[in-house]
Amino acid sequence: MLNVIAEQPLVGSTETFEWLTDIIESRDGREHRIMLRSLPRVTLNYSFIAHPHNRNRYVNLLHNNLTDIWFIPDWLKAVYIGRINKNTFLIRNYFNNHIGDNLLIYQDSSKNEVATWLKSSEIESLEFVFDNEEHKELEFIFKEPADDERKQGLYLVNNYLEAYLLPLQECFLKNVSYKTSGFDTQFEVIIELIEPPLYRSESIETQSYLGIEVLHNNYGINESSLSKNIDTVDYEIGKITRMARWERTKSSRPVKFYLDGFDEITKFKEFIYRIGGRLNPFWLCDGDVNIYDGKIRNNQITIKSVHHGDLPSFNYLALFLNSSVVYVKVINVKQDVHGNTLLIIDKTINQPVKKISHLMLCRFDSDSVQIKYNTNQQAESNIQVVEVFDDQYF
Repeated sequence: MLNVIAEQPLVGSTETFEWLTDIIESRDGREHRIMLRSLPRVTLNYSFIAHPHNRNRYVNLLHNNLTDIWFIPDWLKAVYIGRINKNTFLIRNYFNNHIGDNLLIYQDSSKNEVATWLKSSEIESLEFVFDNEEHKELEFIFKEPADDERKQGLYLVNNYLEAYLLPLQECFLKNVSYKTSGFDTQFEVIIELIEPPLYRSESIETQSYLGIEVLHNNYGINESSLSKNIDTVDYEIGKITRMARWERTKSSRPVKFYLDGFDEITKFKEFIYRIGGRLNPFWLCDGDVNIYDGKIRNNQITIKSVHHGDLPSFNYLALFLNSSVVYVKVINVKQDVHGNTLLIIDKTINQPVKKISHLMLCRFDSDSVQIKYNTNQQAESNIQVVEVFDDQYF
């Protein structure tokens, strides 16, 4: 019998993805980053309520089988299948199942069951045949599956008024605690998935500049801090000498993501898989920042009443046009005869510009990314990012 936690998590559960990256930093602040873990370790931390009808069952299972393999449903992938009678054979393959895969049929905590996929998926099987006995040349043909091979699916033993179908994930329990209040018992579990899920899409289209993905931050508050690695030599008489290691000051800041719905949560996971913890850099563009209050002509941006020494030390910009965004590099900064600041960029712009924001090349400041679920379909994540000096590569 499988060890299954078939209870819905309470509000506030978290899912943590943890990569492993080694960073070698040079004296000028540039980095060489090495991937030590190709896929993240995935940990879930959540609570669930066990009602009186199954409280003792969970206590006994956890006490006797704590170190065994457990199964938990992937609640975000739940598929509603409605009313089902017992002895029904479900044949639709929602999750690309294979023979022996286990799935959960769920109505509530008192009525659910684990069903096993009994037959292979309905696909055309590939056969190798000889098209000529003399030359023995191989030919590939597709063979239609026989009628008995088409009978694939799940066999149910219970009646359900409103059922959901959920895939099950293998995991280990890292820590378990529980407390009893009245008739119900609340369990707190920390779970590590045995096989990390893959959130990679080959067909996804992303905005990029110079071969690096661009993230447009439209989530609100910009709260940044500045740092520069400085060595301090302290003499006995109280005098100190300060030696700056980095050529430039690094900016760091948190970026908060609000995820509404399964699609946004999935796209966010695909994004953090592409970044891979601290490994890969990306451009961060703040959509609410506008440094443009002048005019643009060809490859010159005029900013009125601002001395170029008062501008941030940015080198890359995002120009928001009517229906698109253009990314450019600032190749020179000077003043005109009227005292206005001129930014010389590496592209000629012939369309009206609505807004100009700066691009910061950055990476995650930690290999660990945590997603907090406020509901089954709403989540948030707060990620600290830090500026990197990778522009020596382009």
